[in-house]
Amino acid sequence: MKYLLLLTGMLLMLSCEKKRTVSNDIVAKVYDYSLTKEELKNSIPTTNTIVDSLKVTQAYIQKWAKHKLLYRNAKINLENTAELDKLVEAYRTELYVNYYKNALVNKKLDTLVFQKEIDSFYHKNKESFRLNETLIKFKYIHVDPRNRKRYRIRKLFVSGNSEDDLKIVNDFEGFDDYYLRDTVWVSLKDVYARKPTFPYLSERELRTANRLIERREGDQSIYYIYIREVLKRGDIAPLEYVEPTIKNILQQKNKLKFFDQMEQILIDDAIKQNKYEVR
Repeated sequence: MKYLLLLTGMLLMLSCEKKRTVSNDIVAKVYDYSLTKEELKNSIPTTNTIVDSLKVTQAYIQKWAKHKLLYRNAKINLENTAELDKLVEAYRTELYVNYYKNALVNKKLDTLVFQKEIDSFYHKNKESFRLNETLIKFKYIHVDPRNRKRYRIRKLFVSGNSEDDLKIVNDFEGFDDYYLRDTVWVSLKDVYARKPTFPYLSERELRTANRLIERREGDQSIYYIYIREVLKRGDIAPLEYVEPTIKNILQQKNKLKFFDQMEQILIDDAIKQNKYEVR
């Protein structure tokens, strides 16, 4: 009897502890609906201050409570919910199907498009890739005028040797910023947008490729700008510049093809197993 009482007491203690833990995890409750700390944490955005965090948290809890109260009243007071239940079930089914399809295709995303498809699409549709902006392959370095080694830097900069570019960055000081990826096509418009203080390049300066432009600014700092290649408005965009766009187009197209094939396989498999019939 003594052992039975002891066991009963231990079970009661564990039960109380479990209830306390569950209760501590709940931050709000309305009727039979509970909002947990984990749900709250996953639902509210990160804020900069404690005050902002409190405001966002309180607003979310109030919104959650109102929503649950409206849902409860809807379930109690709506008389004919059969049609609504059908819509909910249809929407639930559609969500599952779409989630499953996306999960499948995301595993194959990188293999949905091959390079030869991209190349073929580009060559067949070149006229669709006429530029409406100027593209350049270029590099620059912004040098402090007090830098006594600026002429040495300039010589290395125009050498055309990528190792010399690395040497400038690693062995020299006295320049504000630089960009040395002159094998990549970039939009001139984007250059100005990302660095508003970058010197304006005139039509005349952009007319000739493989040239050095030296520009002294109002603060006497010096820009060494090397223009390797230029493509103007109306020229056909290079493949490497439009490749991400083409890849996205083909991925969407191949997704639809992949889904059609997958659905047909499922139908064929169901027929073989006598799990699909039309009456």
